[in-house]
Amino acid sequence: MRKLTTLTFTLLIALAGCNLPVAPQDATPTADLVATQVAELLTAQPSPTQPQAATQPPAETPTTPPTAEPATPTAEPSPTPTTNPGDPAASFGEPSWQDSLDTAKNFYLYENDNTKVEAEDGALALTGRNANGWLGWSLTYAQQPVNFYLEGTFRVRDCSGADLYGLVFRANKENAGYFYGVTCDGRYNLYARDFNNNTDTELIALTPATAITTGSNQVNRLGVLAQGSKISLYVNGTLVGETDDSTYSSGYFGALVAANQTAGFRVDLDLIRLWKL
Repeated sequence: MRKLTTLTFTLLIALAGCNLPVAPQDATPTADLVATQVAELLTAQPSPTQPQAATQPPAETPTTPPTAEPATPTAEPSPTPTTNPGDPAASFGEPSWQDSLDTAKNFYLYENDNTKVEAEDGALALTGRNANGWLGWSLTYAQQPVNFYLEGTFRVRDCSGADLYGLVFRANKENAGYFYGVTCDGRYNLYARDFNNNTDTELIALTPATAITTGSNQVNRLGVLAQGSKISLYVNGTLVGETDDSTYSSGYFGALVAANQTAGFRVDLDLIRLWKL
């Protein structure tokens, strides 16, 4: 788990993190593989096919805190999946805030033995260095919404099977928040996680969704509509799942990556947009 030390600037308490590895147990995962992996996150035992849980890396603290810069409106990157009549991004009008991530200055950049988050190719590039299921993420400190629609446009590089990427939201403290993940082979899930207190609650089990564009070198728009305790998940403007949970009511947001099967799995966050409701 990647844990930041105490900083003078309180906005940096929840900028980045990583958890214990949850590696796939075989080359062809079953439909509930990632859900099982996450459920066993804190209790997994070593076996010939499942690596032992790694110890958390040393805490890393930047010598000077990054300075938040206001994001400027830019055109959505190409290619962009086609919208549909139920697409929240189309119905809510102009976003309250957006970042094209040309410099990724609104996000915390870091690297350790398992995860690298950097500004590259006009995007926030998140890389899972080892195929061990280590979950890494980065948050922006520019906004802390309560009720909102959040959407990130992700460009996937080489991937396979259970390689995971997605959105973190309502992260109200270090290493805690909601984690919405999508796999390379077209499944999604949602967890409420607090790694400081060793809680990891499955809200939506790993579920196939035809709205997800599968495979390598693809683009997917992942969206979260959060209104009070109701959470609705979208892929390319299509509703794929809903749940009701009040674990977290507000907080920061960002992106996640976990290389379950492909060492060096990378996903680029090309655009992130926020509609405050």
